[in-house]
Amino acid sequence: MEKENIYEELNALKAENNELREVLKEVIVQVQKSDEIYQLLINELSKCKQWEADLYNMIVNTPYEIFDPRMKHKYDIPQIMTEEETIDEIVNNKKSISRFGDGEFSLIFGVSHWRFQKNDKRLAERLREVVTSKEENIMIGLNNFYGDLSHRTDSEAIGIRRYITPSVRRQHMELLRTDRVYANACISRNGTLKKVQNQKRIWDNKDCVFIEGDKTRMGVGNDLFDNIKSIQRILCPSEHAFDKYDAILEESLKIPSDKTILIALGPTASVLAYDMAKAGYHAIDIGHVDLSYEWFLRTGSSKKAEVSYKYNNEWTNGYIVEEIHDEKYDSQIIADLSK
Repeated sequence: MEKENIYEELNALKAENNELREVLKEVIVQVQKSDEIYQLLINELSKCKQWEADLYNMIVNTPYEIFDPRMKHKYDIPQIMTEEETIDEIVNNKKSISRFGDGEFSLIFGVSHWRFQKNDKRLAERLREVVTSKEENIMIGLNNFYGDLSHRTDSEAIGIRRYITPSVRRQHMELLRTDRVYANACISRNGTLKKVQNQKRIWDNKDCVFIEGDKTRMGVGNDLFDNIKSIQRILCPSEHAFDKYDAILEESLKIPSDKTILIALGPTASVLAYDMAKAGYHAIDIGHVDLSYEWFLRTGSSKKAEVSYKYNNEWTNGYIVEEIHDEKYDSQIIADLSK
């Protein structure tokens, strides 16, 4: 019996040994495979490094390729004044201005990025009319993001590149002319004391009428307009103002033509400034000039901030606005079309 047990144990050990050998063989195979995978990764990484080098070379060479005179028709961009040049035209030559940014262009092509202005076919048609107009006394203001972005912060440049895709660029260039000099739409933004002082030249010692949203409240709670001669206000809806455009225009044309008109009313302002300028007024689509100043007072820069008592479409829940009780503000209202 003992001999038989020994043989059984030996056979069992042999079987275990064979299993161990199979396992070891499999380990060797896997190690070999891993080595192949490792080598494959090395090869692919080498290709990536070459791809990175090729991409770098392409980027470095791009300016020379696009500045080839034969490519001018393909890569030409609009000519845009500086902010100071634009304000000089407004002040010295009494030019009116309608401004166009990404929101206005998007509305023209049937897309709204804003809570405060829905898509509107008539508004889109009017915006198209304005941006392609050739009125001598009406400047068309554009954001300067078609070419060089070295004047922008890194975060601004990244945002602009995400927006101005080839398809969006084509849309814009359907409407713009490269042989025309456009105004700078950013006269509505400040962020530095120098820019604020330059903006204040527009209304310096002028009798002005503000045409604004009923929760815009330009100048309330700050000193942006402390050099103005007088202020009157026509209040309009803070949201979807173009729904009441005919009434707004009718009321606006009652204003004496010697007044300076400052309009803060989203894309409706672009159209209204144009129509009023054609009727003989000095009309400026001034946009976020006051809200931008509020940000500057709070941050010392162009960084956005909450302003609880003014409609702020560039802030989360900025459409929720505190009520105010200001006798001076109330006394300046000559018409209220917001209801």
